[in-house]
Amino acid sequence: MIQNTDYQDIIDKINRIRSYGLSKMVTIPQIAILGDQSSGKSSVLEAITKLSFPRNIETCTRFATQVNLRQGDTSQMSAFIDGESEFNEKYQPLDTQDCNWDVHSAVTEANEILCANTEISEKVLEITISGPTLSPLTIIDLPGYINTTIDGQDKTIVQTIRTINTRYIKDSRTIILAVVPANVDLNNIYVLGEAERYDQNNERTIPIVTKPDTIEQDLLPNLIQTIQNKRKFMKLGYLVMRNSSYKDIDMSWNDARRLEEEFFNSSPLWSQVPAANKGRVRVKIFLGELLFNHIKKELPFLKKDILDLVSKCEKEIADMGPPVLSMGMAKTRYYESILRLRSSLIALLAGDYSFDYISQYKSDFEKQSSVTTDNDNGLFIDDSDSDNPNDADDCKPLSLESETDYRFIRSSLYRLYERYNVVMNKDKYMLPKDKICDLVLRYKGNELPGFISFNTFTKIYMETLLRWIDITKAHVFNIHQFLYKAISRFITFSADPLIKDALLFEFDKFYTSQIAKIETEIDNIFMDERAPFTMNKYYYDNILKSRKAGAEAHIQQLVNTVQTGYNSTPEQVKTTLRQHLHSFSNTASISDVNYNEQLAIEDLQEQLKSYCKVARKRIVDVLLLQTVERHLIKSVHLYFDTLISVDENIVSRLVESPAKQARRKELDHKVDVLKRSLLEL
Repeated sequence: MIQNTDYQDIIDKINRIRSYGLSKMVTIPQIAILGDQSSGKSSVLEAITKLSFPRNIETCTRFATQVNLRQGDTSQMSAFIDGESEFNEKYQPLDTQDCNWDVHSAVTEANEILCANTEISEKVLEITISGPTLSPLTIIDLPGYINTTIDGQDKTIVQTIRTINTRYIKDSRTIILAVVPANVDLNNIYVLGEAERYDQNNERTIPIVTKPDTIEQDLLPNLIQTIQNKRKFMKLGYLVMRNSSYKDIDMSWNDARRLEEEFFNSSPLWSQVPAANKGRVRVKIFLGELLFNHIKKELPFLKKDILDLVSKCEKEIADMGPPVLSMGMAKTRYYESILRLRSSLIALLAGDYSFDYISQYKSDFEKQSSVTTDNDNGLFIDDSDSDNPNDADDCKPLSLESETDYRFIRSSLYRLYERYNVVMNKDKYMLPKDKICDLVLRYKGNELPGFISFNTFTKIYMETLLRWIDITKAHVFNIHQFLYKAISRFITFSADPLIKDALLFEFDKFYTSQIAKIETEIDNIFMDERAPFTMNKYYYDNILKSRKAGAEAHIQQLVNTVQTGYNSTPEQVKTTLRQHLHSFSNTASISDVNYNEQLAIEDLQEQLKSYCKVARKRIVDVLLLQTVERHLIKSVHLYFDTLISVDENIVSRLVESPAKQARRKELDHKVDVLKRSLLEL
């Protein structure tokens, strides 16, 4: 498996995408060595990689080291630290003779750079080694845990090391190679406790037991049971190797391997441990196969994560819009933004709705609708005559709280219009006859007895007109308040966030000025209505209909009164009564003033009723057209005219800040890295 070209290829791909910087954006399948300081971690790294690392505590534990091993036709070594161009130039890939890789120099110089002003660095030293005899593998060596500091050390390094290591441990794509000294009880191994916090089922933690030659013989059976996965179960099992001690520091790798083999053959108990799990040669093969299978399993999920992140970054870039780097570009963007807003708002007011806008506020409306009933919002109203024509509730305007679907402006506006229309036409308020009689006497002039002047009719009509003014102003106020909120919400949704406040401020000014015009228009319309006027045939038809209905009712009353005194049929009685009434109308005395006054008042009431029907219908249409429609809907272009000459300080807000330019550059770089990585995979 280790020599397989597919294995080499997949390891190289992971190393390349890591070198692009992908690991800063998404997690990458990897193996990390973790353990307490002096637990044998450096010896494990040396045994697996065949490389010699500095054992000095000042150099080997102060930053993470990523070692990439790969097969190649020639022996090469390179070292890389993100952002350190001089170091990277010095340690660019160079051929070496006889596999003489100078790792000591690279690590020592990296330590001088990374830890010049700090005890622990969060940067990573990446060492890449290739050669014809190497087996491909990538492994990351992390700083060893410490529990305290010595005099002169920064006391924060304890937590800094834990923070760096936790970043790897919590990564679900990191295999945790936990170094466990044989002479320390499992209950006291800090790294196992940390690993278990983020890998609770022990699915990606594999302990590697070191220093097995330091354990007392009577404790060896317990150690063997541990390595056999019988004391603390690990899904991946356990590994074990004999480390090279400090006195063996100059020993060759092959000599160390020979001593290791002799050690495992020294006791029959070690034969109980599977050969694949012990010794540096088998451990490296085991880890190589483990990493290969781990990468293959995670690869589809890694690709998905990359695609998701690309979409997220590209959406943020798109939301930023085109880059605006100067005032000239800002003005162009400002005017384009205003034109788009103008077009979309006019379309919205005409009933051409934006699905993006509808979706944005859908949840808000549904939430409000869940506590609103049809009876509350007054949308379903029976406009037939009410038994109680003076019911004050019928004249109330529709409350905005019960009609909050600001997405569909035209349809919601129509409902408000209809509410006003219904309320006006349901207003059956009419002065009673005795009140009319009093007003006739109050406003009476020098007209003949039994006559009522036009001036008197007008004065009496004003009683109803004043009532309509109050109803109208309440409803129109509600309508333009709805429009104000609806348009403001649309501007907030559609406008560039950088100039949104300025656009809303200008809309407030426009709205205030147009409301003043609406109020003036209402006053003018009702001023014209003070002088009754109509050429509408509907008015005359209503009068004739009312008079006929009144006469027939009067006749029926007489019939009911006298019918019991006659033996005639009802039709005979009616015929007789009509003859008597006709005769009476021809012979009635002109001096019967009271009778004439009564007829005049009854006729006046019928005229008022008929005229009010005509006036109500005219007022509703004319008033809505000449106030809300004229001064808010059709005049919305005036608002945009004011925006054309807006202060340049507002336009300058569209020039991208250095922070936004940096963010755009960062996102572009991210997308580039993500797409390059995706092509690799």
